[in-house]
Amino acid sequence: MDNDTTSPTPESDETEPIAVEAPAPEAAPYFAPGTYTPASPPRVPWATIIAVVVVVSLLFGSVAGVGAAFLGQRFFKTSAQTLSVVKGDTEESVAAAAAAALPSVVNIDITGVVSDNESELPTAHPNIPVTGNGSGVAFRATEDGGTYIITNEHVAADAKTIVVTDSTGERHDAELIGADAETDIAVIRVDAKLPVVVTGDSEKLVVGQLVVAIGSPFGLQHSVTSGVVSAIHRSLPDSSGSSNKYPLVDVIQTDAAINPGNSGGALVDRAGALIGIPSAIYSNSGANDGIGFAIPVKAAMRVADALIKTGKVEHPFLGISGQTVDPEFAKTEKLPVNEGAYVVETTKGTEAEKAGLREGDVIVKLDTTTIRSMNDLILAVRRKTVGDTVTLSVYRDGKQIEIEMKVGIKPANL
Repeated sequence: MDNDTTSPTPESDETEPIAVEAPAPEAAPYFAPGTYTPASPPRVPWATIIAVVVVVSLLFGSVAGVGAAFLGQRFFKTSAQTLSVVKGDTEESVAAAAAAALPSVVNIDITGVVSDNESELPTAHPNIPVTGNGSGVAFRATEDGGTYIITNEHVAADAKTIVVTDSTGERHDAELIGADAETDIAVIRVDAKLPVVVTGDSEKLVVGQLVVAIGSPFGLQHSVTSGVVSAIHRSLPDSSGSSNKYPLVDVIQTDAAINPGNSGGALVDRAGALIGIPSAIYSNSGANDGIGFAIPVKAAMRVADALIKTGKVEHPFLGISGQTVDPEFAKTEKLPVNEGAYVVETTKGTEAEKAGLREGDVIVKLDTTTIRSMNDLILAVRRKTVGDTVTLSVYRDGKQIEIEMKVGIKPANL
């Protein structure tokens, strides 16, 4: 059973804009007019002279035009392939992206106090410290000269100590500012001034475009891998087994190698601008199988801003639990549609209850967004803001009706 407030906990334990620089164009060929002075120049009719001048002018213009076109084509072709990076030029897009973003990516080492074999320890024996590592991205300077770093909630939330290693190898003690399990985003802070990453636009991503992942897979700090955007607006089922968390929705899928330790690092575009925070993988082995997922930077920054400002995040919430309608379920329940979000129950005191949603309703549209599954509904709600008024298209007792309601806040104790 899905809930409009569910999210997976991916595997645990686990950086100056690019300017296009063109070389100086080659000098255009100079065609000097030739001179010819015969010993005894013959008389030539004026009409003939004028005709010759016209022909020569046309010929000269054609040659000059072809030469300019050739040089222009060569100039623009070269300039489009040469990228100016931190310490020079390169024609390698991945190298350019890495040079721009890598100084902002950090390694995160954590120490916790939970022991996997705690039950086997003698009575009163202290917990055995456990360690892990992940990645983070410096994204904003603090007012007092420090730096905020964004990472995953599952990397930093339960840590007793957090140590950050920057791209120069210097280590810094860090403190947790806030963490949000619903979106798997956390913010930590160090006193040092680190280079902050340039933020890109995850709303303009297209399938197939180049992306670069930077992080610390298996503790191998500041590793760089590359791939493409495999899909956008991907939703994943809840793999955590917890019914009080959102599934991972509206994420970026990529084939850039992401492994344990990459969590919380950077997914950047060819300009080195941050577009996502790697968070999860699909894998049979526990390592990269070519299917990784990153939280879009727009969503990640919204959460990070809230954590810095208030220490908590308000999540849009309808107030129902439900499941996806498919043809088999529709046949069993004798539903008039073969897809949608089926309401199993409403949560007391929520906007859904106030609006009159009830068990058996099938939600097929939220405003103008078609709802084919429970994940579609969760995604549509997550894109709204608390307090927004929405219109639901609902099938009830075989008839389609519309219900207007407000988007509420997910209760903290749900």
